[in-house]
Amino acid sequence: MKKTTILAFVTLSIGILCLPSLAYSLNNSLNDPVLVAKKIISDDPIPWTKTEYEAIINTIGTKRTISKIDKNYLLLQSPWLGVEYMQGVYMDGVNSIPVEQLLDLLNLAANSPQQTSRKLAEISLQRALLEYERAYSVATDIKADRAVNYEDAISYLNNRFGYLKIETAKKLLDESSAADKAVIDKKTSRRIADRFRNIRKQYSEEIPIASALEEIKAFYTLLEEVVAGLAMVEPYTNFTQTITELNEVQLQERKHWRSGLEITYPTNGTMWTIPDPGTIEWTTSNLPSEKTIKFYLLKDNTVIQELGTFKNTQIAGGIKLNRTLPNGNNYRIMGIELFPTDKFYTAKFATPYFTINKRAVDIAPPSEDIVVVQEEIVPVPDEPQSEEIIAPLPQEEEPAAPELEVVAEVEEQQVTPAIEIVEPVIVEEEIPEKPVEIEKRTDFDGRSITYVKELEVNNKIVQINLWDHGRQDGDIVSIYLNGIAIVSEYNLTYQKKGFELKLDPTEPNDLFLYAHNLGRFPPNTVSIEIIDGDNSENIILNSDLSRCEAVLINVKD
Repeated sequence: MKKTTILAFVTLSIGILCLPSLAYSLNNSLNDPVLVAKKIISDDPIPWTKTEYEAIINTIGTKRTISKIDKNYLLLQSPWLGVEYMQGVYMDGVNSIPVEQLLDLLNLAANSPQQTSRKLAEISLQRALLEYERAYSVATDIKADRAVNYEDAISYLNNRFGYLKIETAKKLLDESSAADKAVIDKKTSRRIADRFRNIRKQYSEEIPIASALEEIKAFYTLLEEVVAGLAMVEPYTNFTQTITELNEVQLQERKHWRSGLEITYPTNGTMWTIPDPGTIEWTTSNLPSEKTIKFYLLKDNTVIQELGTFKNTQIAGGIKLNRTLPNGNNYRIMGIELFPTDKFYTAKFATPYFTINKRAVDIAPPSEDIVVVQEEIVPVPDEPQSEEIIAPLPQEEEPAAPELEVVAEVEEQQVTPAIEIVEPVIVEEEIPEKPVEIEKRTDFDGRSITYVKELEVNNKIVQINLWDHGRQDGDIVSIYLNGIAIVSEYNLTYQKKGFELKLDPTEPNDLFLYAHNLGRFPPNTVSIEIIDGDNSENIILNSDLSRCEAVLINVKD
């Protein structure tokens, strides 16, 4: 590997990380991430040349998948950063890990520092290579003058430090074998055992990553006090110093390029009058004009009407309000960024309370109000649904109708035609394939449904545990099975809520998350553990006020 090039960057990164690229990315004079990315690549081309990329790949090899358990070693990289950075590491949205896995990691840090240090280096090398390859892919497009969108540029800026981390991780890998052996006396062993007992008491099965990082910090402090375990491995100390600084920069950049939204009208003192159309005005930061924002009308803190989805044009007029809304001064408008670039952060804003009144003159034509209500209460789709239920019945009766065989006058010992007539009935049973009748639910209560996973279980009765995934922020949710609420308006906490689930063994079962609010940190996210006998599966579902995520569960024959 070309150590001179990579090591030169690592040397610059130690301390304050005075990288030219960092100055550009955090400089307010360059607010377009595409221009920032182009400037970084132009000023510092070596990491993004094909020659340099191939040299690294030939030395380290292509990236490999990091298992869930192995990924936990990355918690030892920067336990001082907190959960916000680690969310970017656990890309599948995982925000907790099994308690026993954390205890195993701490035990190895105390008693097998060489093994732990080496393993951390191996996983960090793979993680750094993954980041570098993501950044290199975008850099290749930029250098070839291919079109690069906003999201690609942000991805480049968030991942380009993988290039610097590669040499740091490789250095730890080479030097881990030189670490001193662990020296744990009886007194220290007792303190460690007591700490493990306290962790088990406080957390039953899963521990949030934020809490896991706190436990790692406290445990490492203990090892430093007794001069034992991983605290004695100098290469590990040097590694964490450099990696923590690089990770800190990545976290600050992630925050720098986050999108922001502020609704400037209506505001406190505004009055909307029904039936006049309303107007919404807003400003944004780091949100391209082609991005979309969805607006809702709230009465107190409850959503009572969707106002529409609009491109980020800063203004939307012609907003029609439901004419049945009562007068009041407790209305608010909330806007939410759709399809955010940063999957761990969604721009949203709720206005101060304002007033909605009906114009007295408008009371005269009540017929209009009645028509509107009738259109909402008796939607057109209701009739086709009833026809769809009735329509298959004559189709099943026609082929099997015995009158057809009699009318055909097949009585001249022509038994075979009678048998042949029965055959279409058998074929007819195969033609209306079951999956056609049992289509996946695509929407519910005006919200779209997206399926994130399909599972197969052995039993029609399974155990379900659910809890708040990530930060406990006041999420209120319902869980639906096949369109029926099995948990209604439940306030999520870290405490697991368990119950039995009875599945339909004859068809796929859809289990989806429905959000009643957005909490303090949208979207609403729930961890669901599905226990099927001795087997279990952990799933994370997200939901906001316009979409629901779901899982499809099939029972084995």
